[in-house]
Amino acid sequence: MCSKLVSSPRLLIIGLFGLGIGLLSILMFRTKHPVEEDFFYLNHSDTVDYVGLSTCASCHEDIAKSFLHTGMGSSFNRATPKKSAADFLGNHVIYDTINDLYYHPYWVNSELFIKEYRLLGTDTLHQRIEKIDYIIGSGQHTNSHLIERNGFIFQAPFTWYSQQKHWGLPPGFQHGRNSRFTRIIDEECMSCHNSMPKVEDKSDNKFTKVGLGIDCERCHGPGELHVNLRLKGKTIKSKEGVDRTIVNPSKLSWQKQVDLCQRCHLQGNAVLEKGKHFTQFKPGMKLSDYYSVFMPKYENMGASMIMASHAQRLQLSACFIKSNKNSESLNLTCISCHNPHISVKVTGVERFNAACKSCHAKKDACSADMKLREKKADNCVTCHMPKSGTEDIPHVSIHDHYIRKPVKKLDAVSGQLKGLYCINNDNPTRETTIKAYLSYYEKFDPKVLFLNEARKLLDKKVNIPLEIHYWYLKGEHNKVIKFSKKGNLKNMEAWDLYRIGQSYLNINQWALAEKFLELAINLSPTNFEFLYKLSIAKHNLDKFFEEEQILKSVIQLNANHTNALNSLGYRYFKVGELPKAIAYYKRCLSVNPDFLPVLKNLFDYYNTTGNAVKAKEMASRILQKEPNNGVLKSFLSNL
Repeated sequence: MCSKLVSSPRLLIIGLFGLGIGLLSILMFRTKHPVEEDFFYLNHSDTVDYVGLSTCASCHEDIAKSFLHTGMGSSFNRATPKKSAADFLGNHVIYDTINDLYYHPYWVNSELFIKEYRLLGTDTLHQRIEKIDYIIGSGQHTNSHLIERNGFIFQAPFTWYSQQKHWGLPPGFQHGRNSRFTRIIDEECMSCHNSMPKVEDKSDNKFTKVGLGIDCERCHGPGELHVNLRLKGKTIKSKEGVDRTIVNPSKLSWQKQVDLCQRCHLQGNAVLEKGKHFTQFKPGMKLSDYYSVFMPKYENMGASMIMASHAQRLQLSACFIKSNKNSESLNLTCISCHNPHISVKVTGVERFNAACKSCHAKKDACSADMKLREKKADNCVTCHMPKSGTEDIPHVSIHDHYIRKPVKKLDAVSGQLKGLYCINNDNPTRETTIKAYLSYYEKFDPKVLFLNEARKLLDKKVNIPLEIHYWYLKGEHNKVIKFSKKGNLKNMEAWDLYRIGQSYLNINQWALAEKFLELAINLSPTNFEFLYKLSIAKHNLDKFFEEEQILKSVIQLNANHTNALNSLGYRYFKVGELPKAIAYYKRCLSVNPDFLPVLKNLFDYYNTTGNAVKAKEMASRILQKEPNNGVLKSFLSNL
């Protein structure tokens, strides 16, 4: 991010009101490189705030109205019947065959709910109801559904696939990977699918502000400076006449135009540069200064595609490569074809054809048979950018932005997996590449090759935090601890400290686990997983009061945290506070009917309190998951 123009967070705006353009001129003169592109736009300064679409609309009403009908403008909003594109009249019960769970979305007046349940014959064995707060997705392809609780946002396990008019589990929830209500939406997700969010300090997933759809400032940058000056009848322009207070994407270099679009239309494993956040990138900046995006590389890369790969696919096209090979070329970028203010649904074919014909004049015009051209309505896109399914999202088809001669079928990737490659940065640093391999292994695909590639790079030069991460993923707890002793704790991030603390937990060194987990929590105080692990250390150090308070704080942050609910129930069971124990056990079971630790604790509770019927029920449920549990088999045979 560019340097601040002033040291005080609000001094810039105050100066505008008090001293006008003169002060800004002095500030600009004192900036070291005022003519460099990264410093060109004054709204790159983090002293300039976002103002929201309604403020922009007060001057740009017509553009704002049309933009609200685009896919971006309707990307995110509150869960209302007006926002939803889904069909609730037909059969809209989703069945997860692997986990034996049903999902039934339904409206109560204008509020949307989802009911999760399990049946045995006609009996309901389990039922959980959650209110849906937001719908994400314009409805052109999908509507997915989100739940907000105490500033945390979780994805609900149901999605409407608009093109095939199909209800189903969301992408990533299928094939036995149904995370139910625990998939948390973080800063990375929200800052792509919505206007710029605000996140609580020292957190990447507890939101203090969530917008209602992608807005003007996602492409034009923060508008506060621009608005305040215009209200005073003033502006600041470059020698070329470009307004320096707001970004006009058409005035950017083609590289910066592409970076602006591929901030969201580029999917993969995004690796942040050290000290950067996803919310810091602004239009007109260089994307790779903030993060690099990695994808697997195969022997034969083929031509298969994923949903948000528009920018990557476009850059494979000969049209793109040839048009951007020098500064004199007529550059092809996303906005050569797309007007972001107008929905593609109402953009006429002639707009897209005109973009093609601006380069492909009569001398190399379409050579296809005229009958075929007439059949395709003489639409260049139909043949050269055909619709296709995507690898990552079922029931969806999109236009392939790899512009080329028609192909009969998109070839899938094949051959040997070679590693990872970076899409938006030709020369990622060694450290960034190691992070990419480690995070890809951890988040997407636990293939040994990714760890091996990370090891090769680590062997060239030791990096303590990355060594800790590597050995943590390998399950080598003693090596994590060995490298932790070589590092400077002050230079470590919350996750580094957590991994050290977890490693001490794994070898039963409770006091050291406590120390490092507390250090991690100091840097990330709302991370309820860190807090829960600290409660384990406190329990094993016989610090039961502290354990109880920490578990309560976890539940205060996340009321449906199964481990914390179960552990607090167990804590009360051990001290004889049975009404509290059973209350927390039941809350835990209502959240997750398949959570084995609470089933076992409930068996102990009912067996201890002499409730043989319930003890038998719990034993039977446990044996469904642990069929070789000899103790429970013996218990049931004795009954």
